[in-house]
Amino acid sequence: MPVSLSLAMIVKNEDQVLGRVLAQASSFCDELIVVDTGSTDGTVDLARSCGAKVCHFDWIDDFAAARNFAFAQCTGDWIMWLDADDVITEANQQKILALKETRLSDELDAVVCSYQIAFAADGECLVSMPRERFLRRGAGGEWQFPIHEAYVLPATARFLERLDIKIEHHKPSAYVERSVDRNLLMLARLVEQGSQSPRIWYYYGKELKHHGRLEEAVRAFERHGELNREDPVSLYQAMHMAMVCLMELERYEEAVDWGLRALEVDSSRAEALAELGVIHYRRRAFARAIPLLQGATHALRPGQGMILEEYYTWKPYHYLSLCYEGLGDYVSAIEMALKAYPAIPDKKVIADNIRCFAAKLG
Repeated sequence: MPVSLSLAMIVKNEDQVLGRVLAQASSFCDELIVVDTGSTDGTVDLARSCGAKVCHFDWIDDFAAARNFAFAQCTGDWIMWLDADDVITEANQQKILALKETRLSDELDAVVCSYQIAFAADGECLVSMPRERFLRRGAGGEWQFPIHEAYVLPATARFLERLDIKIEHHKPSAYVERSVDRNLLMLARLVEQGSQSPRIWYYYGKELKHHGRLEEAVRAFERHGELNREDPVSLYQAMHMAMVCLMELERYEEAVDWGLRALEVDSSRAEALAELGVIHYRRRAFARAIPLLQGATHALRPGQGMILEEYYTWKPYHYLSLCYEGLGDYVSAIEMALKAYPAIPDKKVIADNIRCFAAKLG
């Protein structure tokens, strides 16, 4: 007997985008649950016109509480969560339909898919992360953390990884600054209340970095490390973020220290290796930079945590080309630039560099 699939969403003032995602989800969901947290536009009427059941939740500055309420309204065997500004392409709709018909069952508790959350002007994905996207309704999980919430399942949960299924997050530009300011205020309030959650401190550091408050961000990432005893993935990412903040402040010795500490946590990822190479490049220590950047080009794309695509596509090759130029090896500089070219957002930079290298080569 085929399983039933519910869609669970929380929304507020999303009438610009909500119709799109509900139409897409209707191709594979049996039930559409939209929980409104206080819209003043046409969101509620639009949701109903798309066939959704609309429920209301009084906003209490807690995304996890709102999502748990939305899940509680669902009646399907499985639940999929989405945000109003998510996009599911036709190809991914077909993959989800096949997943529903062939793999969702009582033998699984969650399916992990790729969440693409930032894009270049040409549509190339810049940042992605694996997220538990389909949850079995009875698996014993719940949403936790009032902001940057996560769905937490029992240790015995059974997962299926389907990173070939991609959900795209396209937030309208008018919403972006509004949401990041809101996020910083919520996180600052939790920190002031004495939060001991490493997750809260990690995201507080990220929001501070986004707002250009770099020294405060480094201190937040340091506090994250003091509290983090169980999650090496976020520990590595916090160390890398602190490293980047210190590089922007041109405090390179401290940045190197954070980078080396990150490598002690996980030497298989590319981010810290690449940035250590960039630091040596900036110091014109090209021969020291090259092995680090080459190591970054051999790093396997990770399956956990936030994935900054630049480190696994173009960035190490771009800086390798500049290092080889500094050493006068223009043939290698051109080879590395050509490897960077397909994925770099600003292709003019690479094209100009190649012309420059070729001219120097004569």
